[in-house]
Amino acid sequence: MFFHGVAEGPPDPVFGLGGAFQADVRPEKVSLFIGIYRDEELKATPMAALAQAKSQIQKDDLLADYLPMDGYPPFLQAVGALAFGEELWRGAGERIYAAQAVGGTGALRVGAEFLAQEVSRDFTVSHLTWPNHRQIFERAGCRVETHPYYDGQKGRLDFAAWVGALRKLPPKTVVILHTCCHNPTGCDPTLQHWEEISSLMLEKNLFPFFDFAYQGFGEGIEKDRLPIQIFLKAGHEMLVAYSCSKNFGLYSQRVGALFAVTSNPVEKSRVGSQVKRIIRALYSNPPAHGARMVAHVLTHSALAQEWRSELGRMQGRLSSMREALVQKLPEEYQFLRNLKGMFGCLNFSVEQVRRLKEQFGIYLLENGRLSLVGLNHKNMDRVVHALLTVGGS
Repeated sequence: MFFHGVAEGPPDPVFGLGGAFQADVRPEKVSLFIGIYRDEELKATPMAALAQAKSQIQKDDLLADYLPMDGYPPFLQAVGALAFGEELWRGAGERIYAAQAVGGTGALRVGAEFLAQEVSRDFTVSHLTWPNHRQIFERAGCRVETHPYYDGQKGRLDFAAWVGALRKLPPKTVVILHTCCHNPTGCDPTLQHWEEISSLMLEKNLFPFFDFAYQGFGEGIEKDRLPIQIFLKAGHEMLVAYSCSKNFGLYSQRVGALFAVTSNPVEKSRVGSQVKRIIRALYSNPPAHGARMVAHVLTHSALAQEWRSELGRMQGRLSSMREALVQKLPEEYQFLRNLKGMFGCLNFSVEQVRRLKEQFGIYLLENGRLSLVGLNHKNMDRVVHALLTVGGS
């Protein structure tokens, strides 16, 4: 009788579609909806450097102990240097609090809980964004609005509309920013755009919260972190939610980190004390295994170089699939060439996406997000034919 009034929740936009895909018996079906990297054979295999690290840390994994509430210190130091750059991390580290999180999603949730309790409950996300953003922030008690970002008709950033919307926001509004490889559009601002957004947010007293989930999949490890470096050098206080799921291939290990850039070491300590209280109430301590793997890779030069090389090859495969797709499509699809990362967003209606699924067994998210990881040279022509049939040429 207690659960009588519980309503059926809607399926998740991403994982819910996975069930339909698995149930589809057509051998020619194509998954273009999920962001899990796959090789040319469409297999999700562990990265070689991480596989080596796994075997080398096996003894440590047998330790019967908790990690600190805010995580494994070698992991936090190594990922901090990766996310901010070693020079800036050394220079500003005394005022950057770091906490290990349960994946990038956990970092976003802990960050949202902290901001809602201590800074602001007013959040804004781009009108096209990762579907889970809104749910994460609303469940943390935040009020979530949207702002314009992407012009679907032209397949490019609508910078003027974005700036215009930010100018109208009340002070202390939390602005969710995709550091690189914007999900779902793949459309990133230029460095000049980032400089202007940084200046505007300082002027309007807006709070930056970066979602950093795809370092290495855009223009490389160093270039992909430049937006964060721009904001750090400009003097922003901010949060950064970092995910190791994509660039380390640790999807099931749930490895992430939350960074809070404060003004001084005293504020860092106070912020850290409140973040740890939130972590304690949510899950108490993070898991050790994946964090130890990442730390081991990043602190051993040969493994770190092997990881960088493999990540570069993964990024290269996505770029080659993007280019191969564009070359087979007419002019109205050429905007895909300028996008970054795993995704691109087609200007398709829900009905057109439905037709792709039912008529051709090709699965996209309802918002038209196309994931390049599901493409290879074997299914490319079939996908092109379906897009042109459903979307026109």
